[in-house]
Amino acid sequence: MSYFITSDNCKIYYEEYGSGEPLIFIHGWACSHKVFKYQIEHFSKSHRVIVYDLRGHGSSDRSDVTERNMTVNRFADDLRELILHLNLKRTCIAGWSLGTTILLCYARKYKCLDIDKMCFIDMTPKLLNDHEWSLGHGSSMTMKKNLQFLSSLVRDWESAAKRFAAGSFARDYDTKSEEYKWFLEDVLDNTPHCMINSWISLTAGDYRKALPFVKVPVLLAYGGNGLMCTPEHGEYMKDNLGGNSQLIVFHDCGHCLFLEDPSGFNKALSEFLTNS
Repeated sequence: MSYFITSDNCKIYYEEYGSGEPLIFIHGWACSHKVFKYQIEHFSKSHRVIVYDLRGHGSSDRSDVTERNMTVNRFADDLRELILHLNLKRTCIAGWSLGTTILLCYARKYKCLDIDKMCFIDMTPKLLNDHEWSLGHGSSMTMKKNLQFLSSLVRDWESAAKRFAAGSFARDYDTKSEEYKWFLEDVLDNTPHCMINSWISLTAGDYRKALPFVKVPVLLAYGGNGLMCTPEHGEYMKDNLGGNSQLIVFHDCGHCLFLEDPSGFNKALSEFLTNS
């Protein structure tokens, strides 16, 4: 359990487990490194596993300075500085949701420097749907719907967080389960202003032109029964990435497929790390 200080004086929390080739997991919006609890246990037997909390999330800095720098571009800089801080080479990085967006921004900005492989988990390169793009965040996330969600974040963080959590699992997922309650608690443990600022940056971005910069092998893991992304999102990513990629669909899962089917996801990622 450690911290490092970024170039703009933000305190970032991270944890390391195991030894071997480095494997970083990047969590999504409004969550923390804790969502990868099943991956830490599995992969630390064969890899040097590194998990961290994005600025404004979890145990990382939530100060006023952090609130003003809650952008995808700054998240990518933080990742670069973490890699340099730990002197990592030939790293595999798995990014879930916002974590995927951070990897796309990193690829565009740093040309996949020091990254050997990537795993994208259930994400689209452009969240908002419009007249020429229908593979956004869910089928109805337009600019108008996004403004309504932002309004709910401002007015009632708890209700908005519960709405987000409910949409993160498969359509028929048991929201009374202990796993769901645990996930919701992790989401609720956030500072609303940080979440609002990061959400604005995330939804304002369009990373389709970043896809060709990803020239390393990529595992694309997508849910087949979710409310946020579909296998079609994965197909688009596969068709437009700059390097070799393979798509695996977890048909009974939603956005949190690595929590819903940890054994299946861990097996797929293990095989990718070994064979690609």
